[in-house]
Amino acid sequence: MKLELLYFLIKGNNKKVLVVGAGLAGTTIARVLAENNIKVEIIEKRNHVGGNVFDFINSHNERIHKYGPHILHCNKNDKALSFLSRFTEWVNYDHKVRALLSDGRTTPIPVNKNTIEHIFNKRFVDEEDFKSFINNIRDMKIIPKNTDEFFEANVGNKIADILFRPYTKKMWGIDPKELNIGVGARLSIKFNDDDRYFNDSFQALPKEGYTKMIENMLDHINININLNTNFQRGMELYFKHAFLCLPIDKFYSFKFGVLPYRSIIFEERIESSEDLEVPVINFTDKSSYTRKTQWNLFPNSGRSKKDIKTITYEKPCSLDENPDEYYYPVQTSKSRKIYQKYKSYSKNEKKITFCGRTGLFKYIDMIPAVTIHQRIAYKYLREI
Repeated sequence: MKLELLYFLIKGNNKKVLVVGAGLAGTTIARVLAENNIKVEIIEKRNHVGGNVFDFINSHNERIHKYGPHILHCNKNDKALSFLSRFTEWVNYDHKVRALLSDGRTTPIPVNKNTIEHIFNKRFVDEEDFKSFINNIRDMKIIPKNTDEFFEANVGNKIADILFRPYTKKMWGIDPKELNIGVGARLSIKFNDDDRYFNDSFQALPKEGYTKMIENMLDHINININLNTNFQRGMELYFKHAFLCLPIDKFYSFKFGVLPYRSIIFEERIESSEDLEVPVINFTDKSSYTRKTQWNLFPNSGRSKKDIKTITYEKPCSLDENPDEYYYPVQTSKSRKIYQKYKSYSKNEKKITFCGRTGLFKYIDMIPAVTIHQRIAYKYLREI
């Protein structure tokens, strides 16, 4: 018997609950259960808590999001926000992203009036004039069934070819025609000149970072954390229940097939160029990168010497190129069918609940992640 499994044979008991993964999903479950007098044992394969929202201060006094920029956004009255606000103060921040065009200029995304004026070198009299132009360049007869058709129906072929198709293909590794419509539908179009990336009434960053927020959530007498600990099949048997934030297909030894994911390779560079126009610039061309982020432009980051800054470049890749680093579930009609088989099969498990992005095979923003996993935790409490 392997040492880690032996350790949990000794440590586990039928009154404790096991949570695999100390990201936002697992942490939310653990906190809700702990506050309801359930003792929770957490294991985390990485050497830190926080999952993909993990951040840290580097030697240049910049706050770096190790796994790409995360911006919290929601309705200001959202219950999940109230829950998180118990563990952090917030710094207001309206996120803006620009796309790099072939002529070196940048333009706002999501698409708005300014975007179309930049690309078509036009000026619109008012919102109605802009709407009329958009309606003329898009194919309103299409009832979109995939991401590519969504682009054509909402912004037309020219904008799709410039801003979306090359980016989407390198991001997901497949043609947009193969992606479910939900992937493209995340990209809105604004009929005004609002350059903000999100429309939500609350947009912010944690004052002391996401890692500190997660640490505060895990600071409870009923929670014990084990870092650098890999899950092994069999650990779950020694606990009253197990919440598994891990790939559901891997747990079942890929018996129904492999669920596809895209990963990201992050390249940090120290640069002395001028500041970016906004913290995040998207590369919408056919290069290997999708975006770059200048960290000291975020309001909860310190600023180092004026001529030094860390900029992180993101290069999408397959899991083969970046093993065990799961980021984006690739949603196609085929992958959904495979996942449904695993989901149906897992219903036979009375002592296991699959959670998180890889357990649910779903891309989940932060606030929905909290909402979903609060619901999962309270469902368990009702049933015990």
